[in-house]
Order: sequence, then C-alpha cells, then structure tokens
Amino acid sequence: MINLSTDKRRVYDEAFRVLKNGGRFAVADMVTLAPLPETLKEDVAAYTGCISGAASVGEMKEWLAAAGFEHVDVHIKRKSSEFIRSDIDSKLDDYVASADITAWKSS
Repeated sequence: MINLSTDKRRVYDEAFRVLKNGGRFAVADMVTLAPLPETLKEDVAAYTGCISGAASVGEMKEWLAAAGFEHVDVHIKRKSSEFIRSDIDSKLDDYVASADITAWKSS
C-alpha cells in the first residue's frame, strides 16, 4: 500500500524509474474525496488501515505526472463505500474511497 509511505512522490518516481518503456503502472489504493478531519489524520488505526495516509486524486495525478507518467487515470470504485462504512467510522466513506490507478511510461 502506497498510503503507508511517508514519501509517496518518491514511490512514484521509483516506480517510473524501474518500469520498462511502454510499461503500465497499475495499483489499487485508497484516495481522499474530501479533506480528512484532524482526529482522523491523527488516528493510528486509520493510518495503519491505509485511510489517514491517503492522498487526494489531484495529488496522485500530479505526482504521477511529475514522475514522468502519461495517461494517468484514477478510477474511484464507489462500491467500496459498503466496506469502508463498516470499518473505522460510519461516515468514513464521505472522505475516502478505493480507486484503481493506472499510468503509462511512454516508449
């Protein structure tokens, strides 16, 4: 889970570096839909559950593009709400969702 990294931008830079030209980067991760409340940001269980370390869709796209990736797509999986709602907080799905992230390294 990239959300456990304290330097996500470096993770994307390294992924770009090791990927072959023409290769595809594809992961599933949590993204923020709205700014997280401070209490949630500081919750250790939320961090280890890959919630409070989640980046926004905009940040993720920016970091992937800055690493050199093209055709960046972040597809939010709305059906993840049921699972998230049953987890830490019943309102958690207002703030985070699961997403499929893909990007390409040009040839």
